Amino acid sequence: MKKVLMTAMTNSISEVMETMFFMPVEIGPETILNNSGIDLNTALACRLSFTGDICGNIDVISPETLVTELASNFLGESKEDLTWEQQFGTLSEMLNMVCGNALKNVKCESPYKLGLPEKITGSDLDGSAECTLIETMDSNMAMLLSM
Repeated sequence: MKKVLMTAMTNSISEVMETMFFMPVEIGPETILNNSGIDLNTALACRLSFTGDICGNIDVISPETLVTELASNFLGESKEDLTWEQQFGTLSEMLNMVCGNALKNVKCESPYKLGLPEKITGSDLDGSAECTLIETMDSNMAMLLSM
């Protein structure tokens, strides 16, 4: 079931990134988070829990420069004028959209419930966990699914 959900998540992130953030992405290879090339000490990260037929968390980890670009595209603000709250809010909203869109495409008997996105830090992440890279023109982010 994890493979079905991960496929739904990767399809969803491509759709959401292109339509809502005007940023085409490629789904990169699966790798170990510590080998992703993302500095976990400075990256912005967000976790969203979900319950239903399948329960788990999805984490998104992104370099701050990429989050700034996402927020600028999404909010229509210049990068220089963005606050930290706007950047984290954009990352949270992106994760919420991706997870909600993916779960609606996974057949279930009981409805899914999404938690509230929460800020996490590099110390909250398992660096040895397998993640999927989301490649943009300038940078990569990582998506980690745990069930």
